[in-house]
Amino acid sequence: MQSKQIFFFDFDDTLYSHTTKSVPKSTQYALNKLRAHGHTLVISTGRGPDSMSFIQQQVAVPCDMMVFLNGQLIFRKGQKVFERFITLPSIHFILEKMRAHGFAYGGYSAHGEMVDHVNERVSVVWNDFLCTPPPVMERFESSYPLYQAHLYITKEEAEHVKEHLDDYWTNWSHEYMVNLISKEAGKSQAVRWFLGELDIPKEHSFAFGDGFNDQDMLVSVGHGIAMGNALDELKQVAEHVTGRADEDGIRQALEFYGII
Repeated sequence: MQSKQIFFFDFDDTLYSHTTKSVPKSTQYALNKLRAHGHTLVISTGRGPDSMSFIQQQVAVPCDMMVFLNGQLIFRKGQKVFERFITLPSIHFILEKMRAHGFAYGGYSAHGEMVDHVNERVSVVWNDFLCTPPPVMERFESSYPLYQAHLYITKEEAEHVKEHLDDYWTNWSHEYMVNLISKEAGKSQAVRWFLGELDIPKEHSFAFGDGFNDQDMLVSVGHGIAMGNALDELKQVAEHVTGRADEDGIRQALEFYGII
């Protein structure tokens, strides 16, 4: 009898292909097979919980476990069961520098996504994400603790706050947007939480991803799989490299391991 296992899936360009704007039928088939065998499925994304309905609609396979904001929030059956805020003092220095240079910045709190002001870059970023810009609230960080912060700057402009960025994982989700994730967090934190909570041995865990923010997740499980469209840095730390998200990569990997 096959032992029960746990599978962590990044969403964007892992389950959901931005090339085809959909989750491949082969991926939905593979996820349904995993559920039929009694395995645990976890979607682990850098998106916020406001994307929960969109993710569930696109995946079209029941997934009770969801990780948001790169490990800062964990939901089970739609209910929040874990959260961690940024507690580092350096976040205030960084956001002060953003204001001083006229850059826009945003963040995600328990009240959702916010931005201090909307400029052309903010509009471009959220238009490319196929979303409307977040609500505007000046100096929101003084009123609400943040799960994650966002700076609407380029990599060259990040030099303005370079001395403070060592406190964070910096994940560029757009040429004009960098996400600041506390090094105390990351998707690996969610992996550890689930393995402990569900009493699943590490060797029975698998993770799939394509981006920089998936690296700590892939090295924290028993079997880390990089998509064919993944960054080269992620492929180097992965145990296995499968096909692209839009080329049946999920199904191929699960067949490679003899799971489906």
